Amino acid sequence: MPAFTLETRGDVKGTQQIKFGTLEIKSSTTVQGWKISGTVLPATPVITKEGLGKFTPGAEVNVEVANKDGVTIFLDNLQLVPDKKFAPRFKIAKKIVVGDATFACDATFAMKGNTAEKATPSTKQILKLTCKAPKVAGFSPTVKYDSGKDTATLEVAGAVDKATVTLKGDFDVPKKSKKSLSATIAYPLPQGIKAKVEIKDDKSGKLELTKDRFTLEAPMGKGFKAPTPADMVLKIKFTKNFDAPAKAVAKVDTKVIAAPVKKFNKGRK
Repeated sequence: MPAFTLETRGDVKGTQQIKFGTLEIKSSTTVQGWKISGTVLPATPVITKEGLGKFTPGAEVNVEVANKDGVTIFLDNLQLVPDKKFAPRFKIAKKIVVGDATFACDATFAMKGNTAEKATPSTKQILKLTCKAPKVAGFSPTVKYDSGKDTATLEVAGAVDKATVTLKGDFDVPKKSKKSLSATIAYPLPQGIKAKVEIKDDKSGKLELTKDRFTLEAPMGKGFKAPTPADMVLKIKFTKNFDAPAKAVAKVDTKVIAAPVKKFNKGRK
């Protein structure tokens, strides 16, 4: 049995709700040069002031199979196979060298009926492209395209003093128009606290303060509407690694075996 990792995150929203934001059980092994990774996401309950919320037992099961050549096969939502809701995804990642510049590019193709985005199978094939270019003046530009959403994305990220600044724009390809713009600034504070502020073009956003396993998230409504205590979410992460059981090795004491043999041979003389 391979080792596995348990990752969970509890979300406490104001004084109204407690829930598992995530609960994942991960494991991986390597077979003939292919790395096989599995993730199980059990369904989690929500607890409110009224009691335990509606809860349907179950689990989401995903498997990834990847090799060293940048090829990855995604088997999404295997628990839906009995319902005949299954179609894999394929990803190819390559580094392209142009002169002295290296571009990290990948293409992901999802077959019609794939359920990676949601439990309802997709009604068409989806192609996603990503290309990260070398840094320009300390900033790394990344271009993405998603045929399922007909959206192109330009993201530029880099360091400004101690801060990390990310600018992102989503554009509607058929309409040749802007969908959304956002800016994110992450900055280290004293006592190991990390602050992150995200602002969108509709003047909404959120503030995050992170310290070790704890993150406090305060969302802002449109028009920079200040959050109320009920809007704030405290996220608590927990990770536990479980090692694979050690293989039993039989140790043989040669002296114990040799003693009766030596005695037997002596009696034959």
